[in-house]
Amino acid sequence: MRVFEIRSALLATAMAVMTVPSQAVANDSSANADAPPVRAGSRQFSPDFFTTYAPVTALDMVKRIPGFSISEGEGRRGFGENAGNVLIDGDRPSTKSDDIFTTLSRIPASQVEYIELSEQAGADTETQGQGQVINIVRKRTAKVNGTYEGTIVAGTRYGFQPSINASATLRRGDTSYEMNVSSYSERVYGFGPEDFKTGSAALLERRFYTGKGGHDQAALGGAIKTKLGDAKVNLNGQVRWSDSFDIRQADYFNRSGVDTGDELLLRGGPVNDINYEVGGDVEFSGLPETNTKIVVLYQSGRESSNSSIETTRVGQPVTLFETFSRNKPTEAVVRMQNDWRGLGRHAVQFGAEVAYNRLDARFSVANSVAGAVTSFPASNVLVQETRFEPFVSDVWTLGPSCTVEAGAIAEFSKLTLSGDSKAERSFKFIKPRAIATWTIDPQTTLELRAERQVAQLDFNEFATSVDVTVGNQVDAGNADLVPEKTNSFSGLIRHKFLERGSVQLRGDYQMVNDTQDLVPITIRDTNGNITAQFDGTGNIGKSKRWNAELEITLPLDWLTKPVGIAGVEVKYIGHYHGSKVTDPLTGLNRRMSNRPLWHQQWDIRYDLADLGLVYGASFSVQEANYAYFFNEIRRQREGTRSTIFIEYTKFSLGTLRFEVTDMAGFHRDRFIYAGTRASGSLDQIVNRKRSLDPLLQLTLSGKF
Repeated sequence: MRVFEIRSALLATAMAVMTVPSQAVANDSSANADAPPVRAGSRQFSPDFFTTYAPVTALDMVKRIPGFSISEGEGRRGFGENAGNVLIDGDRPSTKSDDIFTTLSRIPASQVEYIELSEQAGADTETQGQGQVINIVRKRTAKVNGTYEGTIVAGTRYGFQPSINASATLRRGDTSYEMNVSSYSERVYGFGPEDFKTGSAALLERRFYTGKGGHDQAALGGAIKTKLGDAKVNLNGQVRWSDSFDIRQADYFNRSGVDTGDELLLRGGPVNDINYEVGGDVEFSGLPETNTKIVVLYQSGRESSNSSIETTRVGQPVTLFETFSRNKPTEAVVRMQNDWRGLGRHAVQFGAEVAYNRLDARFSVANSVAGAVTSFPASNVLVQETRFEPFVSDVWTLGPSCTVEAGAIAEFSKLTLSGDSKAERSFKFIKPRAIATWTIDPQTTLELRAERQVAQLDFNEFATSVDVTVGNQVDAGNADLVPEKTNSFSGLIRHKFLERGSVQLRGDYQMVNDTQDLVPITIRDTNGNITAQFDGTGNIGKSKRWNAELEITLPLDWLTKPVGIAGVEVKYIGHYHGSKVTDPLTGLNRRMSNRPLWHQQWDIRYDLADLGLVYGASFSVQEANYAYFFNEIRRQREGTRSTIFIEYTKFSLGTLRFEVTDMAGFHRDRFIYAGTRASGSLDQIVNRKRSLDPLLQLTLSGKF
């Protein structure tokens, strides 16, 4: 009830503020006097608009655009369908290794000429399917520009971990050269008890765990952008090294508190895990009123890990359980898109995309008690997919304030499994889409959308893996997995008020076929007898999902300036995710696995621009997450994650930021049944509690 009251109060406050007179919302004329003419349904932001926030990078600027949130695609199939809503100099980056947040963090704020925000469907051919798009236009200068960032993360029980990121750009005429280097290091220390109980909640054993884990990564990348005649050419590449580890120790005690044993868990990924990507595109006009772009992308790598659990119990032999895995993913994409503007108020795009995906997965388990290798299904699998997708779309400008985008993608694909799992099947899908946007007035936009989506298959779900941190939970590979198909209908309304405030409400309803969830994977011998059962990702038929999102950015100057305080801003984001699916074991309706019902985040910042100081805090919390295994219901409840920070923006070397993060610990409850969940007979309860050490972080970031 308390959460509902807070949400209601914030929404009511925002609605009240919308009655306050706006300050040049429509054109931002005071901040953008030198910007190019503004298109209908668009708004331009010059660097002056962001001065209050003292941005270091383009990412800092984008985060401060009212009513805009970065989208990275929704895990759909293909390169084109995963287009985000951010362009750089009118182009979409031809890469999948770097997320757009990383790309924007490499662009110095001083290099940004202006940022254009468009809220019309099909506003740019590079990002069709997005109702809201920003284009970051950089200055043309012969100077070397770049960013740098150094971070030290510290914890009371694992010391100091440094990270470094730097980028540089050099322009010579029509050619620019970009180089970036980064290193990242993270450590987390956790501790807490795990209680094993009978089905009636009587304590059998308590284990107290302490441990730390971490992830290290280094990357080197670069890009060249130039012109060959009238054609624009972009080339980019990146190589990335990564490593990770977990070390966990436990002491076992019986119900009387007597020490009965101990456990040591080790998990790591070898340092020689290397991933690389090369890509590029060429854009030219081969026919009148037509622009053609060809994108080529190739990425490959190695992802390996090993783990071991050594258990010693009083009066029993030492046991050692070990796992080894090595995956080699590969992807190659060629895409051609043609944009034709020879039909009045219509902008037509057509073309095709060809993709090849491959995963070579190897997995094994050894048990030292018997000295033999334990076999699991789909331990060694080769997955290959070829896909051809022709597409066409039309953006119809009905008037200055109304635009409709309609189109369809046809997919023809073939999937082959070999090794421990053998299968071959072909898919044919038609994926239509229609989006309409209406700029009701310069402050208000309405968007309606209807589309059919086909989810991207995760090839790792075809191969077996084991989670050693949760009782050696097996995720069995499933050769019968097919893509999830969704018919989605959604609406969005966005309203801006004052100069920097906005409120946005989004909702959608989805009808899903071949819903992906956890399913039992049964292993039988030659006589048809069940020899083992595991859990894996599979399809469980039809389901329904409905979602809602409320986002409010509320500047408080109108309230606080009369008392001499300016620069306070509050932001709220709330998500609601409902779902209903028929459980394949019980036949009863339930929500989908791993889909928390709600998530909320509050941010507040106080900018003292004259002093170069910024104070702020962030808080996030979500409802319990449920997962439905064949013989178990698992529930995880996370605490509130909170961060407080202070920034000093007038330091001679850049912006200095200090923050303290209270990591969200969690409670994990496992309800294990005798047989399957359908039996209703609770056999064991396992309650785990984990607390995490807070993180202290000091960051220096700057531009040159």
